[in-house]
Amino acid sequence: MVISKLHIFSDFDGTITDTDSLVFLTRELGGGPELLAQVGEQLRANKMTLREGIATEMATIRTSFSEAEALLRASIKVDPDFNVFVQWCKMQKIPLTVLSAGFHEIIEMFIPATEFPSLEILASRIEPRETGWQCNFRDDSDYGNDKARAIEAARAAGFHTIFIGDGLSDRASAEVADEVFAKRYLAEYCRARGISAREFQTFADILTHFQISNLKFQIVNP
Repeated sequence: MVISKLHIFSDFDGTITDTDSLVFLTRELGGGPELLAQVGEQLRANKMTLREGIATEMATIRTSFSEAEALLRASIKVDPDFNVFVQWCKMQKIPLTVLSAGFHEIIEMFIPATEFPSLEILASRIEPRETGWQCNFRDDSDYGNDKARAIEAARAAGFHTIFIGDGLSDRASAEVADEVFAKRYLAEYCRARGISAREFQTFADILTHFQISNLKFQIVNP
């Protein structure tokens, strides 16, 4: 199989990391499990948008970013195979974009530009305040960051798109990408909707798929 012009997109929270940072912060420093349950119920009932849910959760956090950063670094880990996957994409000259419903400030703690200069990150921004953290969303969509829009733009530019994700904010992306790698809630969603998706546990699984599939890639940016 020959694919020319490939673009890979990946979710961050729960996909690149082992834990969703926004859920973790809300549980440990914000409204706690009760608020998470309330927001989750509203989201499932379509009575709240994801944008509204994230804003509601973040507004309950009133600690400094430095305190939150120390707790995040001590508690959340990056998939140990992610760096190898990034380096493989770089060697193959395949653009890799991190699409997140979360925030640049948190993502850059775990995959800093100094260590991952080839990565593009599309995410919102967070402004920690004593009265509650303020979200500065990337766009005006119900998601706060319309991931599917970025994938559709890549497809319109002639790229074969691959999306890697795990959760609620990834559903629309899975519906428009040419290929999907899914785990946890996104895998369940794809099965229920009849969306073709390869299930994975780590980025090593995804890399192995590419390596054994004998895919040949045209160099897009020589």
